[in-house]
Amino acid sequence: MQFIPLIDADPATQAHVRTLRNQEQVRKYMYTSHEISEQEHQRWLSSLQDNPAQAAFVVMDEGQVLGIVSLNAINARQKTADWAFYLDAKQQGKGLGSLIEFWMLDYAFTEAGLEKLNCEVLACNPAVINMHLKFGFQQEGLRRQNILKDGQRMDVVLLGITKAEWQSKRPTLEPLIARLGR
Repeated sequence: MQFIPLIDADPATQAHVRTLRNQEQVRKYMYTSHEISEQEHQRWLSSLQDNPAQAAFVVMDEGQVLGIVSLNAINARQKTADWAFYLDAKQQGKGLGSLIEFWMLDYAFTEAGLEKLNCEVLACNPAVINMHLKFGFQQEGLRRQNILKDGQRMDVVLLGITKAEWQSKRPTLEPLIARLGR
């Protein structure tokens, strides 16, 4: 599995990322539900250029796009960021989310030099919330009825992990990652 900066990916890969973002199984857990237009996708790709507050990576395996993982709201002074990921609907439920999370935590706390990583998950997505908890994230809060999605108000679970917490948790997860084929 490879993690390639999305802005360095070829145009066909960048275009395919829009297809993934528009899959119903992916949009279901994103803040927005609408189909992303080509123009909107291009604006998002442009926003990644020379932007120190964002870093997006396309997850590839043998030339196939598996998903996207990103750091957002990167604050170099505070050494914090938010992160998010999504997988191609055909790849969900195969353990790839765990491989991506492991990679992102390593990347965030080594290469990116962060000391705190945060994420937000729609409360209707307990599988991802539980995965984050398994990786050492702590639930830090709940934004009640924070997102309007498909005409309904949705809760958002706030989670976070520190560099020290990850360094403590990482050795217990290495065997799992090895079994998944990292």
